Amino acid sequence: MTIRVGVIGAGGMGREHIKNLAALEGVDVVVIADVDAAAALDAAGLCDAAASTDAAGVAADPSLDGVVIASPDHTHADLTIAAVERGGFVLCEKPLASGVPDAERVVAAEVAGEHPLVQVGFMRQYDPAHLHVQSAMGELGSVRHVRLVHRNTNHEAERPLDLVFSQSLIHDVHTARWLTGTEFSSITTHVVSGPRPVEHVMLLGAMADGSTVTIEFVEATYGYDVEVEVTCEHGMVTAAQPSQPVVRFEGAAHQHVGDDWFGRFSEAYRLEAADWVAGIRAGEVRGPTSTDGLAAQRVVDAAVRSAASGQREQV
Repeated sequence: MTIRVGVIGAGGMGREHIKNLAALEGVDVVVIADVDAAAALDAAGLCDAAASTDAAGVAADPSLDGVVIASPDHTHADLTIAAVERGGFVLCEKPLASGVPDAERVVAAEVAGEHPLVQVGFMRQYDPAHLHVQSAMGELGSVRHVRLVHRNTNHEAERPLDLVFSQSLIHDVHTARWLTGTEFSSITTHVVSGPRPVEHVMLLGAMADGSTVTIEFVEATYGYDVEVEVTCEHGMVTAAQPSQPVVRFEGAAHQHVGDDWFGRFSEAYRLEAADWVAGIRAGEVRGPTSTDGLAAQRVVDAAVRSAASGQREQV
């Protein structure tokens, strides 16, 4: 059975998905949609697909088994709902929506259907380093504390706080929920300004099971870097960094870090695409769900409120 897929969004994220899906046996990427006709045509050339500027039409196309939504954040909810209402599977890049009300609309549309259809692109759940941490936690007893560090090289214009949360920190929020297996009950946000309006963000989350989570975010200048550390009742585990050679040259030793998330999580994106397609074949959603997307959005909403109020906010 050949799985017919459409991709909405021809930017860097969309092109990553196109490359990974086109490499899978039994997958036909048949159409690429983007509001920019030239961008759609260029991305379509990666896999001999058709090009379109009608994103809504692609989302609602009954001939497609699945749709990847990698368009701008504010379009995610409506496009996902259009695909769900015609019974198609969706891989929606995070965030699921641009706010809690729209995320709730997506979940409601999916619940109204016959079975789950939506997977959210929290690809760290497929990253081997993260999976090794989850596996090692099993023999260490209950979780006491999770520490997540996210150093992000921002190649774009300076972002306001809400975009830092919805585009970057929402990944760490999902990671915390996934590793602890529980929900945030409250969160406190501290924002430090510097050369950028949002230079450094520190989140302290209280979880429903009594454990705590700290998330540190920095707009780093040196590269893209992610750390995971989990302290449990009987020990602790730290994620291994991706293996990179150490090069000694001209009196110095150098190890490449990388300056974007595509390089750091390339394997995770490949595994995510393969698992999504396998889920379509099996008629099920195997990765992070729409309710995971909504839960993360609620934490982000509380974190933004905390930054404004200076107080701990309930999730």
